[in-house]
Amino acid sequence: MRWPGRRRETTTVPREQFVAALREGRGAAEAIGRQGDAELAAERYAELVARAESVLGPRDTDTLALRHQLAHWTGESGRAEAAVQLFVRLLTDRELIQGPRHPDTELARHQLAHWHGRSGRPEEAVRRYEAMRRSAERENRTEKALTLLCEVGYWQQKSGDNAAALRAFSQMLQTAQQELGPGHQLVHIARQRYAEVAGVLPFGNEGGHEGLRDLLATAAAVEAAGDFPRAGRMYGEIAARSEELYGAGSSQVLSARVAQAKAAVAAEDHATAVDCFGRVLACMELQGQLPGSPAYDALSRQRDELARMAARTVLRVAERTATLLGETVQAAPETACAVLAREPGASHATCLAVVNDAPDDTAWRAWTTEQWAAVLRDVTRQGYEATALCFARGDLRPTPEEASVCERLGMPAVCVSRLSDENVQIQAYVFAEGRPETARIVVMKDEQDEHGRKTATGERDARKETPAGATGDGRIAVHPRAVAIGTWREMERARPAAVAGGADRPPAFGPYEVLESVGEGGFGRVYLCQDPDGLMVAVKTLHAHLAAAPPIKRGFAHEVRAAQRVDGRFTVPVIAADTDGPTPWMAVPYVAAPSLRELVERCGRLDVDLVRALGAGIAVALSAIHAEGIVHLDLKPANVLLTEDGPRVIDFGIAQIERLTEPRRGFVGTYAYASPEQLREQRTFTPASDVFSLGTVLARLALGRSPWGQDTPSVVAGIRAGTPDLAGLPQDFAEVVRWCLRPEPDRRPTAGDVAEALVPGAGEGRIDPPPLPEQARALVAEHATVPATRHYETLAHTRVHAADDTTWAVPQASDASDTVEASATAVTPPSRPSGTHAGAAAPTETLDEAADELAARVHRWEREQEGMPMAQARRGCGAFLDEAQARLGARHPLTLRLRVSHAMLGCDRPGGVSHAEQVVNDATVHLGEGHPTVRDARTLLAVLKSAGTG
Repeated sequence: MRWPGRRRETTTVPREQFVAALREGRGAAEAIGRQGDAELAAERYAELVARAESVLGPRDTDTLALRHQLAHWTGESGRAEAAVQLFVRLLTDRELIQGPRHPDTELARHQLAHWHGRSGRPEEAVRRYEAMRRSAERENRTEKALTLLCEVGYWQQKSGDNAAALRAFSQMLQTAQQELGPGHQLVHIARQRYAEVAGVLPFGNEGGHEGLRDLLATAAAVEAAGDFPRAGRMYGEIAARSEELYGAGSSQVLSARVAQAKAAVAAEDHATAVDCFGRVLACMELQGQLPGSPAYDALSRQRDELARMAARTVLRVAERTATLLGETVQAAPETACAVLAREPGASHATCLAVVNDAPDDTAWRAWTTEQWAAVLRDVTRQGYEATALCFARGDLRPTPEEASVCERLGMPAVCVSRLSDENVQIQAYVFAEGRPETARIVVMKDEQDEHGRKTATGERDARKETPAGATGDGRIAVHPRAVAIGTWREMERARPAAVAGGADRPPAFGPYEVLESVGEGGFGRVYLCQDPDGLMVAVKTLHAHLAAAPPIKRGFAHEVRAAQRVDGRFTVPVIAADTDGPTPWMAVPYVAAPSLRELVERCGRLDVDLVRALGAGIAVALSAIHAEGIVHLDLKPANVLLTEDGPRVIDFGIAQIERLTEPRRGFVGTYAYASPEQLREQRTFTPASDVFSLGTVLARLALGRSPWGQDTPSVVAGIRAGTPDLAGLPQDFAEVVRWCLRPEPDRRPTAGDVAEALVPGAGEGRIDPPPLPEQARALVAEHATVPATRHYETLAHTRVHAADDTTWAVPQASDASDTVEASATAVTPPSRPSGTHAGAAAPTETLDEAADELAARVHRWEREQEGMPMAQARRGCGAFLDEAQARLGARHPLTLRLRVSHAMLGCDRPGGVSHAEQVVNDATVHLGEGHPTVRDARTLLAVLKSAGTG
């Protein structure tokens, strides 16, 4: 068959040779694209496609494959819309030539959906992937369907619909676990995606039992991803809401409190864990489980142990500083001494002041307390804060003289012993009344510079004066994830600004550290803050003198609670609040975006299609606000932020709070955008007032001027007379605006009606991102920066999992000037006495001697495992269990006790509680129900099962 409209070239080259040459050219083009030159790769593929079509014909599979790659690299070169068109034609040809179910056809269908999303139509990508997913489900292709569901969730997230994305990843996670098993790769992918979406969802917007169920699933996914601090905070939020719904003594509250306590223990936040265990015990008391009951007493003992751990001194040292200390001791293993110190504001020792590193100088051993005090004063003069005195020791115990000096100076002592050419051992002590007590040593990972290199203290100092990312106009770039596109973006941790008047600034509001005071209004101040995970928020407070007035404070609390219930794609919700304290406050996510007022000042009159998209988004936001009984009363361009995926309405409810705090003034709002009833100073208002303001906003954006006039008297007169000047607006658009601007409130449309009139389907979420002109996009990009006075400096997100590991590796550098990096060596349970080997009894020892020796080491290890992460404790216990089975036998009481302990340490794993219960039942056959190990294990299992763990 001949292909119409095409004339095939004649060639004497055999087909096989020609195809081989094409494939060689394809490999070269791919290499060009992967090296970063997508545009050149697309050009090469265009040449190859032309040759293939002329020789092989358009229907040949090699030609189709080349067309696929041409479409791909066209898109990667920045021409996403062109890629869509190429894939549309390719998909049509593949379905005709190869059939709709051919793998190549499915791949083209997949890529077409992908490039729809990349070209700015994520909703279309969702629709296409959802259709493919349903088809795969009908054909019982589970893995394929789950992969496509992952794509659905991804593009829902890109469209700004995080709630839908969360549901998609939740469904993917549950189905993958049930159908494919917990170890399948898709389970891990789903859990990771679920946690990523959960990490950017603000709290405070879900209500009722269904909302709590979603929050609980989110917290579990975050916990499974290893983010224990965030998971703990989420479980605390769940517990608080459960108290409101079910009562303080409900099983739901107990379950959430137990989960919160587990997360705190996993995060090694012992102080928080103590508080959580206290809340668990209080909940148990409300349920009738009082002191004296086995479950209550077991948890009470755990809380007391955690309290002891929380009270224990922890000495934190930077990784590089620990390495330098090890090198100093290696050079002078019996005579070295130094001072650990930290930079101002640092949480751990970041530098080392070497006092002596000469191997034959011991004069410092005779120094008095006054001489050591002079050394510390010198460290202080250099701008550092001393944190500990360090001594090279052979036996890791301080001498009486060293203990006396440290106690008088109020300093911990760090004793360092050389073990080998590569390792040193470290032990810290604090002193009270001459008695040394051990302290924990935690080695912190070093911060890294922009090239990923570990930085020394001096290098960091040199960079402080010029923050990374600073621009020539005095502004500093926000972390890329803070760009105002889509939902709220998380930034790296930031330091508070050191500005005049900072002493009057509160350090924090709840979990939000105050970075800077950014404004003050009639009812309170506004602060830029950041939570422990990097989320930037604006905290709005109530002035102290207003908070002292009970009616105003109650009104503030009422308005804040209503605002917390608002949730919608185009709002900036209240995500946290404290209305009972001396300074009531509420927090909203900080959105780095310009307002619509700035947009019209920059761009002037806006295209009507853009105004339709923006107006529909604002109307949808108003619908969500009105649904919670709130009337905005100050809707204007300055109170709508612009992001690339739509508007964001802010400050709903603020006008009512202003009205509460200034009761003598009857008018509320802004004259240029007020409704007639606002000008009449009515005492109550309906949502129709906001619809009137919306009509004025639409006219202002589309006309580039106010429809009511230029000065306040003209505006007030025009609004009262109901005579807007809409000349210049298209007729259909002008009708929508006039509908909103009707003088009688009951004749105006609802906000939902306006949204539907502007963009059909808006009420169901079918609103595309607004078609922003280049000037508008540039304005949005500019607002991805914040004032340089905020001094953002990246801090290390270091989650410390080290326990009392006192062995530190000191690698040998090839050159003395090389940078030396250190890594901690894994510590196994304490070694046996020399001459014996784990796993085999000494030739002359009896079974009782072996049991006594092993039991003594286990007891010593159990005392030293304070603060040890669960996984590390389980590994240590497992090592002892293997040794006990080899030396004592599987039925020896010590072996059985270790087996129970090992199983209980795995209760946090999936199915861990059931496994532990079986192990305890097996041990009971030999030990009996009255054995302490069995009794304690049964008590803890009962608590875990009542809380729904495992």
